[in-house]
Amino acid sequence: MMQARNTLWIPSLLVGASTATALATGAGLLLYGGEGLIRAGLALLGVNMASIAVGLRGAGIRESEADPHAGRWWLGLLLALMGGAGFAVFWEAMNSFAAARLAQGVGLGLTSALPAYFAAGVWARLRALEALLGPGRRWRQATFGTAAGAAAAAGLAVTFLGRPVWAVTAFLLAMVLASAGARLHVWILDRVPRLERSVSDPERPALRFEEWRTVVPDSRTRAVREHGATRVLDPSPPGDWREGVATTLHDGRPILFLGAGSWFDPADGRRWQVYEADEGVLKVAAAGFGWEDEALAASPVPDGEGWVVVAEAVAAPSIRLEALREAGARRVWIGGAPGGVGEPLLAEADEAGLGLGRYRSAVAGVAGPPHVAPRADELWCLDFGGEPPESVMGMVVAPLPAGWTAGDPEAPEEPAVPAVREASPAPPENAGREEP
Repeated sequence: MMQARNTLWIPSLLVGASTATALATGAGLLLYGGEGLIRAGLALLGVNMASIAVGLRGAGIRESEADPHAGRWWLGLLLALMGGAGFAVFWEAMNSFAAARLAQGVGLGLTSALPAYFAAGVWARLRALEALLGPGRRWRQATFGTAAGAAAAAGLAVTFLGRPVWAVTAFLLAMVLASAGARLHVWILDRVPRLERSVSDPERPALRFEEWRTVVPDSRTRAVREHGATRVLDPSPPGDWREGVATTLHDGRPILFLGAGSWFDPADGRRWQVYEADEGVLKVAAAGFGWEDEALAASPVPDGEGWVVVAEAVAAPSIRLEALREAGARRVWIGGAPGGVGEPLLAEADEAGLGLGRYRSAVAGVAGPPHVAPRADELWCLDFGGEPPESVMGMVVAPLPAGWTAGDPEAPEEPAVPAVREASPAPPENAGREEP
């Protein structure tokens, strides 16, 4: 997957090389067609700069979420280069049309203006794709790849300056380079995540649901994000505490998720509900994920016996252990960043005689989009039966704080042997992430 990300400089180099070849060849045809050198050079420069500016504007260079697709821009560039090649044939066959102004104007459009316009649009879409791949990569591959391609083409033009090289040959070479760049651009697009669908709340524009899809391999990531932070993410990325909790659900018990960020799809047909105190997050998540009304809980306490409560650490203050005991809850899982669960809740659980289990995970960050920051999730189990799992797949058992009746004060800081984890395929490139 990372190979596709790191090859974005190649189509950028190819578009830079093909454009520079076309513009240099067009300039060679027109500069000495009867007009003064300085006058003709300024005209070429002005037309090229204007065409590039219009192309960048038309392709959305000023938009924060420009479309990374560039099919029509690549096609336009190929057709423009084809038109330039055709004009070069007639220009040389007709002895420069006797330097007629009309012929020079047509040549200026076919050999300079149109190639520059469509090449600028292609570059803008390559830059948009790079912006999606990661903020730190925004101006790296697309910019330097294009500059390197243009420099290589310029060096090639200087090398063959004064030699009997047909202009049509140079334009055909530019077409070959552009065609290769278009094909590689499509190859990259198939292997990196693309934003396919989004849902936002007009009252909170920064809060939005996003669905990212990858064609090769076919995968999907859905997330609720606000100001660059991920509030809800599906599926769980590697090392996420929810991934560990999912491996402990074997008895078909219903699940109450406290905080939308704790939700994951059990995918086994069992009953589940989500309680979220933030109405905006709940509204956007329900619309994006397609949650039915019966899946939205009105209380952080389940309405029957035998429920498993799964809560994210930020929702821990809404956990009422005594009410959960009276409702017949079976077990409470709380996960999130280390230290996210307050000591009063854990002390209350310890005093009430609940079985306490503590687990940790540590994995590297996953490339996006959207990105996941390097994780070291902490997971707590509060078991009303007094028997938390001895191990959780994908996590390691961590010692309880010294002095707790359910813990061992002499336990080492880190366990010697991690819990065994079933083999799983490599995570898709569109695994979730948080913006740096």
